[in-house]
Amino acid sequence: MNTSGHTPPGIEDIIDLEGDEDYNGFMQSIAREIVQRQLTVPAIIFLESIKPLSFLGNQLLIFANPVVSLVVRTGNYYKFVRMIEDRENLEKLTVAIEEENAREVQRRKELKETRRREGGRSFLSWFRRRSDNRNKEVDGGGQQRDHQNNGD
Repeated sequence: MNTSGHTPPGIEDIIDLEGDEDYNGFMQSIAREIVQRQLTVPAIIFLESIKPLSFLGNQLLIFANPVVSLVVRTGNYYKFVRMIEDRENLEKLTVAIEEENAREVQRRKELKETRRREGGRSFLSWFRRRSDNRNKEVDGGGQQRDHQNNGD
């Protein structure tokens, strides 16, 4: 620990003195962002593929910190790095993403049902043929014909 008494800015977000951190809220926010951006399947595949190398990935992210800190906030970055150090947290994150995706699918189903009940037109209904006679004319014999010029 730093004995000079100086605490760098944002370090309280980075260091947990007790050693026990609860990542549930952080995992939920990550899962929500992934589902909103419709990256559920790629994220799950990525998490499952890096699970055996989680500690190595953790060390790689620590090594890449100077470059990555130019793009992302340092506090959340270190929290993510500490979180992926443990394989159990990767599994919990995968489950959180799957649960958030299930909630989003259910929400979309309910929204679709309410639209259907309210009588809203679907996208394909705009392209269906209508059975009106706007483009037909009646000739002298009482028969309908199209607006085509036959050259008569």
